[in-house]
Amino acid sequence: MESKKLLLIGVIITVVVASVVGYAYYYNNYLPVQNSVTYYNQQLQYMGYYAQGNYGMMGKGMYHMMGYYGGYEMMYENTIPISEAISMMRNVPSYVKVFSNNNTLLFTSSNIVLVVLGMGHERAINLTGQQPPAYAQHDVFVIYGLINPTLIIPRGATVQVVFINLDDDMLHNIAITPVPPPYPYYPMMYIRMNTIGMTPMLPYANYNSGQAYEFSFTTTFSQPGVYYYVCEYPGHAEMGMYGEIVVV
Repeated sequence: MESKKLLLIGVIITVVVASVVGYAYYYNNYLPVQNSVTYYNQQLQYMGYYAQGNYGMMGKGMYHMMGYYGGYEMMYENTIPISEAISMMRNVPSYVKVFSNNNTLLFTSSNIVLVVLGMGHERAINLTGQQPPAYAQHDVFVIYGLINPTLIIPRGATVQVVFINLDDDMLHNIAITPVPPPYPYYPMMYIRMNTIGMTPMLPYANYNSGQAYEFSFTTTFSQPGVYYYVCEYPGHAEMGMYGEIVVV
C-alpha cells in the first residue's frame, strides 16, 4: 500500500514538473519566436507586404504594396503632417452620426472612409475632450472625435481604413478581427488566423518635423456580426487598445 502511495506521489510530481517545464519552454521560447520581428515580417509578406531595410515590429519601417490578399487592397505607406491627420479626424463625413453619450459612431453609407489615429490616452483626452472607456488603460484609438468608439456599419459596406500613428514614443498598428477580448499580451498569434484587414506596425510620429506615418487598406464587411479593431503590438490590446464593430 505504501509503495502505491509513493508511486502515485511520484507520478504527480513528474506531471507537475513536466507541466512547469513545458510552460516555461512555451513562454520563453515558443512565444518570443512566434511574436518576433522575423515572424511578424513573414506574416506581413503573406498579407501582401514587403519590407525595405532592417525594420519590423520592434523598429521603424517602411512597408509597401504587393497586390491583394483575402479580398482587401493594400495601399502604400505615406507620411503626412500631424496637423492634417488631426483635421482629417475632425472632419466627420456626412454619413457618420456621432453619439458621444454612448461613445458610438453610426455609419449610413456603403462606402466608408474610416480615419483612425493611434496615441496615448492623455493625448487622446486633450485632443478630443472625451474620456476613454474604462477598460482602456493606456494607448487608444481616436476615430472622428471619440476614443475607442463602437462602430455600427451596414452589412456589405466597403471600408477604407486610414490609420495614422500620432503617438510620440510607441509603435502601433490596426487589425480587424472577429476574435473578442480579452486579449493576451501577445495578441498577434491569438487573432492572426482570423483577420480581415491589418496594417504593419507604424513608427511613432516625429513632433519635431511635424510628420506622422500613415497606412491604409480597404476591406468589405460582407457578413453581419461583431468584429473588433485591435492594436497587435505586445501588451497594447491587453491594456485596452481595441474597439467594437457591429455590422448590421
